[in-house]
This record gives sequence, C-alpha cells and structure tokens, in this order.
Amino acid sequence: MSKTKSGSRWLWSVVAATSLSLAAPVATVRAQPAKSAADAPMPVGGDVGGGQPGRKRRQPPPAVIPTAETQQADQLLRAGRYDQAVVAAKAALNKNERYTPAMLVMAKAYYKLNKFEWTKKLWEMMQANGASDPEKSEIYQLLAFREVDQKNTPGAIELFKKAAETRPDNAIIWNNLGAQYLYAKNYKEATPVLERAAQLQPGFAKAHLNLGNAYRGIKVYDKAQVEYQRALQLFPNYADAVFNLGILFLDAEKMPNMDVPAKANTAIQYFQRYKQMMGGTLPPGDPVDGYIVEAQESIKKEEKRLERQKKNEERERARAAQKAAADAKKGADAPIPPGGGAPAVPAGPGGAAPSPGVGPGSSTPKPAPPAPGMTPAPAGPAKPAPKPAVPAPGAPPAAGPAKPAPPASPVLPAK
Repeated sequence: MSKTKSGSRWLWSVVAATSLSLAAPVATVRAQPAKSAADAPMPVGGDVGGGQPGRKRRQPPPAVIPTAETQQADQLLRAGRYDQAVVAAKAALNKNERYTPAMLVMAKAYYKLNKFEWTKKLWEMMQANGASDPEKSEIYQLLAFREVDQKNTPGAIELFKKAAETRPDNAIIWNNLGAQYLYAKNYKEATPVLERAAQLQPGFAKAHLNLGNAYRGIKVYDKAQVEYQRALQLFPNYADAVFNLGILFLDAEKMPNMDVPAKANTAIQYFQRYKQMMGGTLPPGDPVDGYIVEAQESIKKEEKRLERQKKNEERERARAAQKAAADAKKGADAPIPPGGGAPAVPAGPGGAAPSPGVGPGSSTPKPAPPAPGMTPAPAGPAKPAPKPAVPAPGAPPAAGPAKPAPPASPVLPAK
C-alpha cells in the first residue's frame, strides 16, 4: 500500500477519534446501597482509599504535551521532508489528539503534498479544539495561497483579511494582502494596507517595492520613486526594484524637471541595469527588451512632434508677417488729408456735388468748357505738381509702392 493511502486512512482515524471524544457525554452512575464494603461499587477512576465511601474521586492526569514530537515534525517540515513530518505529527497526536500545534504542522505538510482536503479537515479539527489566533492566522494563509494558485483573487483577499485580523501585527500578512489588491489593480485599497506593512517592518524590502507599485497605480510618482529607492537601499541587488524604476519612468505622465526624452532615457538606463543584474538568469520571454524599444520609440515620437511644432510656429510667424505687410499697404494707399481725417464733401447748388477741384479750399479751379464754334485756347505750360501735404501730427507717413507679398507656404500634412 502506498504512503499516500496510509496517511489518508490514518487522518480519518484521527477525525473519528476526535469526534467521539467531543460527542460522548460523561455517564452519570448512581450509587446503589451495598450490603458490605466488598460489594460497594468501585469509584470512577479506580479504587481510592480501599473503596471506602465518602472519599473524593481522583482527578484524571493532566494532558500530555508532546512538545518534542511536534518540534521534530516542524523541523522535518522546514527541511522539505513532508511525508516524515506527517509521521512525526501523528506521533504527537497519538499522545494528545487535541494538541493543535501538531495539527498545524500536519496541515502544512499536507498542503505541501497537495492534499488540500486533508488540510481543510485538520483546520476543522483545530477550530473544534480551540486553536489560538496565531494558529488560525497560519491556516487562513494556507487557504488563501490555495485560492491564489486557483487564480481566485477575491477569495484570496477575503482569507488574507481574516489572517490579518487574527495577527494584526504581522507585516508579512499585510504585504500578502496588499499584493492581492495589486493583482486586482485595486491600487486605492492596496495603498493603506502596504503602508501598514512597511510601518510594521521598515526593513521589509518587498513591502516597500509593493508600496511603490501602489503609489504608481494611483499616479503619485514621487512617492513611488522614494519607495523603490528605499527597497534598493535595503537590498542593493534587488533587481525587481530596478526593473520597476524603469517602468515608473517609462509610464509616468510627468516627472519633476524632466522632458519626455530625458524621462525615456532614464527608463532605458534602469532597464539596461536590470539586464546586467540578471545576467544569465534572465528568464525567457522577459519583457525588458520590449520596454527598451518602447522607450526608444517614445523618444523618436517626441522628436517628430517637436519638429512639427517648430514648423507650425514658423508658418504662423510667416502668416503674421504677411498680414502685417498687407495692412501696412492698405494704410499707405488711403489719402490722408491735412486735418488728419477725411473731410465731408459739401453739396453744390441744387444739391449736386461740386465738380472736382471746385469745392471750398480748392486752389486750382477747373476752366469752363469753350463755347460752341470757338477754338479752345491752347493750354499754357503745365504747372508743377503740388507738393504732398504734410501729414497731421500722429498720422502715419505715406508709404512707397508696396512690394508684392511672397506666396504663403503650403500647410504640410501632419506626419
């Protein structure tokens, strides 16, 4: 018969024995009158004081505490000798079937042997026999890790919560609970849980790493950087902390005093450092090379964006200059009277507008047309053109002939 079957059968015998011991009531026996001392019934627990009536019954001996057997079982468990740990725990329970520390060792050994049903049965026995809070906490963690293996993150979270309730001073439990919140991408819940873990055990590098991931998830990038660097201070060869620093600088929307190329170059430096630290132990399919390429592409993309922005700014400046030149030409072509404004032209006799050059203030009236049949008088020598009027104070000077505006640059399509 195999060891697996033998162990399973023995476990059932422990469950049955425990059930009987818990369920069987103590029988009450009434004393019957006896004719002589020899016929008197023997008290429960044996003959005390020659069987004379009126004497107190002897109390049962104290329970045996199988400390040595349980310690041996625990040592075997830590050494990875799980089958032998089960045997040693069985020896302890043979001396005291209610001894919960031995049940705990056996439950852990069965968990390592992937006999999860027996782990649950032992948990029921421990509850029935008054397991302590630390023992409950360890079992809750075993059951939680089982849910983790089955990808049941909500179930694992609930069990880790129970473990933390029974051991609120245990940083490892709080860290494990926070890690499950991270798997669920519930960064808001993960943050205070992991802060508790780091406070309880400031030298716990993994808690600082997970807390940095939580801060990165809620976009508090400066605190995330502090926690990653704290993990590296505690453990200088912590490759995971270096890797996560690379992710931080790659994904962060903004980092203090850094533009996009500087941020991406910093990410590349951390990724290359991570590869050096891992060396030949870098697992196949590690995404670090893909992240390096992504950072390089982000630099190229930013450079193209800046180039497009520069060209757009140049086009806008050219358009502004063209508009200013056109506005200046319009201003030069408009007549500027001495008074600075365009005077209103008065109406002539009968409401008709006066002929050009006849209005008030005109110095050179136009001659009347010759009478019919008369030869017009020859024109005299042409008078020199009048000097341009002096512009009024504050009026812009007349512009010379405007140069043709250069053609506008075509708008390039966005790359």
